[in-house]
Amino acid sequence: MTDDRAVSRAQQRLWILDRLGPGSAAYIVPLIHRIDGDLDVALLERSLTEVVRRHEVLRTVYRLRSRALRQVVRPAELVRIPVLDISDHENPQAEAERLTATEARRPFDLGADSMIRPLPLRLAPGRHWLCLTLHHIACDGWSLHILHSELSACYRSWHAGTAPELPPLREQYADFAEEQAAQLGGPSLQPASDYWRKRLADVPASVTIPPDLPRPSTRSFAGGHVRFAVERSVGTRINALARACRATPFTVFLAAFAALVRLRGGGSEAVIGTPVTNRQRESHQRLIGMFVNTAVLRLEVPEGVTFQELVHRARDESRKAIVHQALPFEMLVEELNPVRDPAFNPLFQLMLGYQEGELPGLVLPGCETTADYGDTSTAKLDVSLSITHAAGHYSGRLEYSSDLFKAASAHCLAEQFQALLASATADPLQSLG
Repeated sequence: MTDDRAVSRAQQRLWILDRLGPGSAAYIVPLIHRIDGDLDVALLERSLTEVVRRHEVLRTVYRLRSRALRQVVRPAELVRIPVLDISDHENPQAEAERLTATEARRPFDLGADSMIRPLPLRLAPGRHWLCLTLHHIACDGWSLHILHSELSACYRSWHAGTAPELPPLREQYADFAEEQAAQLGGPSLQPASDYWRKRLADVPASVTIPPDLPRPSTRSFAGGHVRFAVERSVGTRINALARACRATPFTVFLAAFAALVRLRGGGSEAVIGTPVTNRQRESHQRLIGMFVNTAVLRLEVPEGVTFQELVHRARDESRKAIVHQALPFEMLVEELNPVRDPAFNPLFQLMLGYQEGELPGLVLPGCETTADYGDTSTAKLDVSLSITHAAGHYSGRLEYSSDLFKAASAHCLAEQFQALLASATADPLQSLG
């Protein structure tokens, strides 16, 4: 073992959640790469070894030292990825799906395991699936782009007989964690702390979409998801409305989600969490790690409000959140000290995420690749909406707690959200309802 460093507040929260719910797959990030062509597994192994060498957080474990949680960076070693050959199975596709589903739910031991777990499957000559499974304690959405970019760059270089020319990393994620720990007691975060304490002082933490089923006393994190595509004509209107309101498409989706909460009986105020990148220095842009923070957005949705006015409210609320994004969500919860109830997430039960571009695939010479997320069958909150803008159109993923909602209701909710977007963007001056 080598470096013994401070953890970030986000890492500390994820470690605590892991201790409270051992074996949960809620914070596992499973990726599936389908690779057709002449894959060189030895080069893939060498490339992944180099990425893990560069990014210490992927070879970090978490240990208590004198009652304080620390991240312990292990020495760089060869990452072995022995191929599991299932080509002789009577149905290799079905077996691959079974194995990837199992892998997506297999827990990590945060005190002993590498935080990236490769599993390559050989379905037939020239046909592989590569499962790359990470724990959220070591990565966020931005990190996945870095992972795939560097893994592809190393493979391509060595395939061509040249050395990879990746820029050296002058910092590691642990440096960010140390800096964050030093800032928490200082004056730099005071403006953000003051803003959030005032904005969320009386936040009603139980605001949600009324569920089908009684809420259990403790969250199990069991869940399902529904995928949907926004019609291209609606997407065009979303873009036009965002421009007219001097806003972003995200704020149009945020307004629509808030309107859906109101129309489904959630009350006259929507409380929605949203991830913010929190990579405020240029050096952070090149690091794999758990940088993402969570902002809590409050939108009043009074009776008779027009959708355009709701977009303006969403725009103003999200702008203020971005300005004050540096305060760790975990610290905010401590400062507000809401009544803790294991049946609820602190401060909010709904989330909206937005990303530009699909999950990037690997770019490997002689191969065609596609990438997708595996399914952990979990849900962190009551309802989470994830919107992706790629190739000129919008798609969505609605994740729901199966403790609270039936699958049919979740599908209905996704359909209502699409119908609301279509109607509201066709006539933004109409009143809600």
